[in-house]
Amino acid sequence: MSENVERTRAFLRVWLTPGLGLAGARRLLDAVGDPRALDSMSLRNLVEIGIGADVARDLASRDSGERAAREWDRAISLGVRVVDLGHPDYPPLLGEIPDPPLILYIRGARWHPDKPHIAIVGSRRPTPYGVNCAGRIGQDLAERDVVVVSGLARGIDTAAHRGALASGSSIAVLGTGVDRVYPAENRGVAESLTQRGALVSEFPLGTLPLPQNFPRRNRILAGMSLATVVVEAAEKSGSLITARLALEANREVFAVPGPIHSPRSLGPHQLIQQGAYLVTGWQDIARELAPKVELIEREADQATGADTLSPCQAEILNCLSFSEDIPVDALLSKAAASTSEVYSAILDLELRGLVRRLAGDRYVRNEV
Repeated sequence: MSENVERTRAFLRVWLTPGLGLAGARRLLDAVGDPRALDSMSLRNLVEIGIGADVARDLASRDSGERAAREWDRAISLGVRVVDLGHPDYPPLLGEIPDPPLILYIRGARWHPDKPHIAIVGSRRPTPYGVNCAGRIGQDLAERDVVVVSGLARGIDTAAHRGALASGSSIAVLGTGVDRVYPAENRGVAESLTQRGALVSEFPLGTLPLPQNFPRRNRILAGMSLATVVVEAAEKSGSLITARLALEANREVFAVPGPIHSPRSLGPHQLIQQGAYLVTGWQDIARELAPKVELIEREADQATGADTLSPCQAEILNCLSFSEDIPVDALLSKAAASTSEVYSAILDLELRGLVRRLAGDRYVRNEV
């Protein structure tokens, strides 16, 4: 057994001890240093360093090691990596926060902790404008080799993941075990993330989406990222908590402005008033983060080709709005072309990144 594996399994033994929790685990590790030292500690030793008797009894028992071994074997069988706080593949920025997770479960083909990570978060009930902004910023960042981080929630999170996956890599930090997908409607996105990025969690395998898990996961989301971008959020929302956690970790916060009368603009506008950077595109992020991360202009031959549209494609594009979604039935009624030609034109526009499909066969025009 390699040294990394041996140490990670010892960390896992600590993390899985019922009743210990993160604070208790940190206290234990501060006292013993290396968790592998637990093998030579007695129940009395554990109690003397401040571990409660019941928890200490469990930790000193054979069941403790066996529980960690079962979890490790299950992770291996599911293709899940487990890394600890001292592992070379643990995100370096995450280790700097006040309460870093002891263990990370990682499920996915692309895990690059050395690359720059930027989080995008926002409302679970966004407007088409917000979906468009999150998707475009996510795609533009991913095109420039930035890993886009979000939480796999409905709305802005999903839009950010989809945008990033269209051109690069993305990571979802979960409030469940990495073997569960929440919400269930995002199973397709989660599968794409495992192929072109990763699902990450500190929670043991099989953990359900309990409400108390999501504020805890937000510190990981903010902590592993150079900056957090907020796209649409109510005045009191989890996204603002994530922004606060980013500030506490000495990271940058960006906010996308919105219509002044929209309740979903209250959160971003409040952040801007408090000093967050106003962002209208990836260039604003690049300017403020330089030289920590170098983001460059796309080459001319990577343009979307909006000047080579067919007459039907151009007609569809002119019917669409940047801020309001249009149902496909309305597009069919306005277009002079046949139904099959319209659907073909819409598909091509989607592939070019000029339009975005929303729920209910509704479409919105992308900023390009």
